[in-house]
Amino acid sequence: MTISSVSWRSLLYVPGNNDKFLAKAQTRGADALIIDLEDSVPSDCKQAAREMVAAKLSCLIKGPAQVCIRINGDLVNMADDLRTVVRPGVAAIFLPKCEDAGKVRLVAQALDLLDPMNDVGIVPLIESPSALMHAYDIARADKRVVALLLGSEDFATSCQITPSEQTLLGAKQQIVYAARAAGISPLGLLDSIANFSSADIEDLAVRSAAFGFSGATSVHPGNIQALNRGFSPSQENVEWAERVMEELDSAERKSLGAVTLDGRMIDKPVYERARSILARRLPR
Repeated sequence: MTISSVSWRSLLYVPGNNDKFLAKAQTRGADALIIDLEDSVPSDCKQAAREMVAAKLSCLIKGPAQVCIRINGDLVNMADDLRTVVRPGVAAIFLPKCEDAGKVRLVAQALDLLDPMNDVGIVPLIESPSALMHAYDIARADKRVVALLLGSEDFATSCQITPSEQTLLGAKQQIVYAARAAGISPLGLLDSIANFSSADIEDLAVRSAAFGFSGATSVHPGNIQALNRGFSPSQENVEWAERVMEELDSAERKSLGAVTLDGRMIDKPVYERARSILARRLPR
């Protein structure tokens, strides 16, 4: 088997040391869960969290959402995390504090031993300005890398900026460019993940999708359905995409490379955009 491309619209962070949250995680409607062994787990609870997650993984991976694990970024805890939680059914490892491609390759080498079937992907987290300078190299560091994510709060802290849609925009766009250039999925919202109480989360997801993001993480289950809707194409866009493909398929049969639709020229790049929209539509 080989690692497949990911199409996560919503990813819910779940503290790895919270039995109650773990028990309910697969009922939240997320496309993927990120079981967290890092920031949400105090340093003196790391081993207990590993053991709890390991005990519950067999049940968690049977649910509808794909299961990912955010491991710790330091070498000692990272090694213990990987040995404990990597097993068949885990979709990806979220790798924090990823400063360069070397760290990705190190984790990939460990996964080659722990996951010889090549099922487990890697999602690097870019959390500093120096890491952002290496985003493209990180994104293409290994075939296991399936997505790229900006850790907005850590990034803002290291840059000494107040996290907001305006202050993070440049960095967010660089994540999109690096991920798309590497052929993987850019994850994120234009604003910080910490602003989970916003009543406009669906609108934010729609605008983030327009900037090129394919999905986003959330720390609150109440935002999951809004993310799913926001990162799915609207019915209007689906109908437009269907018309584009119909018109260009007809044009190709007439040996035409471009035609006009609603007063605008459409050609191969527009056809590919339409195909992408239809691939992301919700099932009827």
